[in-house]
Amino acid sequence: MRLLSRSPVPYWLAVAAVALVTALAVSEAMGRAHAEAARYGSARTVLVAARDVALGDEVGAGDVVVRRLPAALVPQGAVGDPAEAHGRTVVVPLFAGEPVLRRHLAPWGRRGVAALLPPGTRGITVPAGAAAGRLSRGDTVDVLATFDPAAAQGQEPTFAVATAAPIVDVRGESVTVAVDPDEAKRVAFAITHGAVTLAVR
Repeated sequence: MRLLSRSPVPYWLAVAAVALVTALAVSEAMGRAHAEAARYGSARTVLVAARDVALGDEVGAGDVVVRRLPAALVPQGAVGDPAEAHGRTVVVPLFAGEPVLRRHLAPWGRRGVAALLPPGTRGITVPAGAAAGRLSRGDTVDVLATFDPAAAQGQEPTFAVATAAPIVDVRGESVTVAVDPDEAKRVAFAITHGAVTLAVR
């Protein structure tokens, strides 16, 4: 039997060439990775909605997941710790895949309708009759008051007592709207002394 001999010089030259090509490829890949990191920033932990979460719902354990995203893709005010979101009320609808921001969540301790009231507003419940079934949280309405034309003394008997009021709750044939304190007084007077109609904006 004749053994084929392997010439050491060409062999080691081939090995060196393969090693050099591999090193160059790895170096190029690392260079691209570093360039991307410099472009987008280092990865940050961010909380992302795992599924759609409706306005007024409380964030549960299955509603959010932790993701690592490049810093350039993380919006300002993003929540990074699940404990910061669990149990808090959502004040705007969340959609699956979007980062959860602090402004999406009500302050700690505020639940239900109170959690959905914008700062400086009051919630007042308005009878809406059967029309309430066609309204939802997040809709915006004008509250119109109509008084006895005989008592209007030539003035328009129907006028707005609150404008651009967000609906924060719908129960049966009534809706709760967020209005400023002065509007709340006018709406209360209209409910007591006239007829109230909601006009969707």
